[in-house]
Amino acid sequence: MTAALALLCRVVRRRVNKGESLDSVLKDYPKLTEEELAEIRALFQA
Repeated sequence: MTAALALLCRVVRRRVNKGESLDSVLKDYPKLTEEELAEIRALFQA
């Protein structure tokens, strides 16, 4: 995981904890690759 992706994961986690859905948060980042999206989703499934 790159440093930028790790930072994004912290931002996503914070937004999800405030009540947003994971899918709606990820829609705000259209430049993410399918691999990056899968990695982020996997972190939230664990």
